[in-house]
Amino acid sequence: MSYKIDTIKCTFENPELEQKYLDDKWTKVSSFYFKVIIFFVSASALYLISLFLRDTIALKTIINPIIFITFPLFLIFKNENFKKNYLERFLLFLPIINMPLFFYLDFERLSNLPHIAFIPLFNSIVWMSIFPFNFIYSVLASTIPFLASLTLLTNYDTLNIPLYFTLYFFPHMLLILNKWKSESNSRLNFSKSITIEENRQLMHETLKRYFGDTLSDKIISQKGELEGENKWVTILFADLSAYSTITENMSPEVALEFLNEYFTKMHEVIKEFDGHTLNYIGDSVMVVFGAPENLKSHENQAVKCSLKMQEKLKKLNQEWDDKETSRYWKNHGIDSITMRIGIHTGSVIAGNVGSQEMRQYSTIGDTVNVAARLEQANKDFKTEISFSHEIYIALTKELHSQVSLSGEIILKGRTSPTKVYSI
Repeated sequence: MSYKIDTIKCTFENPELEQKYLDDKWTKVSSFYFKVIIFFVSASALYLISLFLRDTIALKTIINPIIFITFPLFLIFKNENFKKNYLERFLLFLPIINMPLFFYLDFERLSNLPHIAFIPLFNSIVWMSIFPFNFIYSVLASTIPFLASLTLLTNYDTLNIPLYFTLYFFPHMLLILNKWKSESNSRLNFSKSITIEENRQLMHETLKRYFGDTLSDKIISQKGELEGENKWVTILFADLSAYSTITENMSPEVALEFLNEYFTKMHEVIKEFDGHTLNYIGDSVMVVFGAPENLKSHENQAVKCSLKMQEKLKKLNQEWDDKETSRYWKNHGIDSITMRIGIHTGSVIAGNVGSQEMRQYSTIGDTVNVAARLEQANKDFKTEISFSHEIYIALTKELHSQVSLSGEIILKGRTSPTKVYSI
């Protein structure tokens, strides 16, 4: 997006960006505008009362205060969207039309006031400052009443052109230059804030792509420091069967496209069941249920997720057949892609693991090793989904009825055999 600012108008050349700036500006100045409107109504009402008390009410003296009351009151009762779009344009009527009219109608009295010499600069300062108009509107709002008020100086015979320029035009030009600088700086700061926000969003989206929604939010909230914690979780390992045979004749591009398509579909399922992907290792994926955020009945969620992953893989096989991607393995005598899944639940240490320069969120502990070993056990029992007795006893009735005992395995470091179940 282009952040270039028009040198003359002090507005963004990109109309969409200018509109964003105006919308942002409105949220900051809308309450101020409301206070100014109330001030105009109150001050004009007091002026009318003073005219009445002095018995100087006449048509030419009441026209301007009535306008100063009518216009603001008209705007007060309009909706927010109307005010945002038209309030400044309506308020421009006051300095551009109403102030010259005021000087014209009350010329005789005003031209004889002792302090009339200050009126031109007073108009310059007030109308340049009182409203956060854009640059062009500010120049119009201040210059027109400034020039109109100069006509009131008819009784100052000592004023000549050099004095007019020194006392009035030069200060007025300084005010215009200051407004130009202010408007330019305001938009520059806004463009910087937009850039910072875009970079922040990009970083957040990048984090989500690498760490997932939940972990990304946690990393940001804890400023990247995730302390290790003991958690009872469920670990799932999924691995493709005969992966090396499948990909050995694929080009790197085809192999990467194949894996990314597979992982994308699996990630959708994992996310559906509130799992968090910890690692992609070759064709293997490691998932945790219950970290970094707590998850009720994570054992059942993991088993349901594994069933849905197998179901999704069957659909993928059909898609690969339709696209003839399956030729890479069917020519090797492999009818379809299959997946082995191992699931175990238990206590782990979850948190940042790695060096000071590079870290990743992971889980460590015996539970992880058992889940990985159960995934391998599918080869021995010729099953697709294997899980431990700890998972088995935590299953709901619906899932429990579908389970069968595959057998037992001996895990390294354990003397008693471990029961293995499949579904």
